[in-house]
Amino acid sequence: MQKKSFFGWWVLLGLCLIYGASNGILVNTLPMLYPQQIEEFGWDPEQVTRPATFLFLVIAFLSPFGGALLDKFSPRQLMIYGAILLVIGLGLYPFISSLWQMTVLYQLFAVGIVAVGLVPSMILVTRWFVKYRGIAVGLLLMSSSLGGAIFPLLVKGALVDEGWRAAMMILAVVGAVMMIVPLFLWVRNSPQDLGLHADGADNDSVVEADNSQAGPSLKEALHSPVFYLLAFSTATMWFCILGVLQHQAIYLSQDIGIDKAAIPGIFSLFFWCAIVGKFGFGYLSDHFDKGKIMLLSIINLALGLLMLRLIDQGGMTMVYIYAVIYGVGYSGAFTMVQLSIAEFFAGQSYGKILGIFTFVDTIAGTSAIAALGFIRSTYGSYLPAFDFMMGICGLAAICIIVINRIKP
Repeated sequence: MQKKSFFGWWVLLGLCLIYGASNGILVNTLPMLYPQQIEEFGWDPEQVTRPATFLFLVIAFLSPFGGALLDKFSPRQLMIYGAILLVIGLGLYPFISSLWQMTVLYQLFAVGIVAVGLVPSMILVTRWFVKYRGIAVGLLLMSSSLGGAIFPLLVKGALVDEGWRAAMMILAVVGAVMMIVPLFLWVRNSPQDLGLHADGADNDSVVEADNSQAGPSLKEALHSPVFYLLAFSTATMWFCILGVLQHQAIYLSQDIGIDKAAIPGIFSLFFWCAIVGKFGFGYLSDHFDKGKIMLLSIINLALGLLMLRLIDQGGMTMVYIYAVIYGVGYSGAFTMVQLSIAEFFAGQSYGKILGIFTFVDTIAGTSAIAALGFIRSTYGSYLPAFDFMMGICGLAAICIIVINRIKP
């Protein structure tokens, strides 16, 4: 029976605060500043998103090495170093005056995220939770959406009245507190360090959970067809997720003509719905077949892309419908990506395998950011990109159907 005092929930709270600040600010909130930066510096959509493209590219190449380090060394210690780098970068961000300065800061962010972001957090969650892993992962991933829902409202006044630099200063202070404090108060490497077991179980009930952590080796994973089918599926989902997250503010403000004062509210609704999606899909994965829930998340993602495609025909009503459906869809897909990787590959080489998946997925997401910027700058429209993303979602769905048929 789950113990109310199980320290793992405090570890999870700490990880949620850290991930909510790091991803909630860097991935989910900074794109909201792009329209004002375009106005101030005269950049086009490809230029303003270029630092983010390099950010995810560096994350992609560093993730396999980071995963290997996390299998050998203390994740908590590496997270402390990463958090310090992110705090320094956030503090310097309000003072940038050129594209190269912004690009350099994003490289600093990349190194910090590898050390303190999703990969180390997932490693710790899989150590602390087995039976309740779906809920724990859902809560962890939900935290970045919670950050994406709260931070735009937190800085809305400063953004509209004083500009993006003032808004960024607020984000830097709040982010520093949320990332540094939990690492010293709650985050610990494993339940065994405190004489505990995963899920707070006693010695008798934890045997099955501990044995399940043997898992496949990296060599065994690379010889499995599931590895490649799942890699294509998760890469497709990341292509759709990061491409839209980085470009939706530009699309809504410049192509659709929505007033910049309304953008924070739309972002907030989007990420509140993402909270529902991450927790909801995490809950469903604990109670139903994960393969079927993964397929459902892809369908939801494709439906959200269709709503985005139709915004120019439906006005503000369609904007809010899109925010709800794609908010739930992208977050559900994001959650199921992490749970599916853990389902098949958690164990002795999980850090290395997760690092490889993160590399593949981040390359896909980076390609999406660059591709959408190129398409928008070349053709003056994002619509061809949205059509392409719906098409590859169909291919990803086929891959998941195949996995569901061949898995043991």
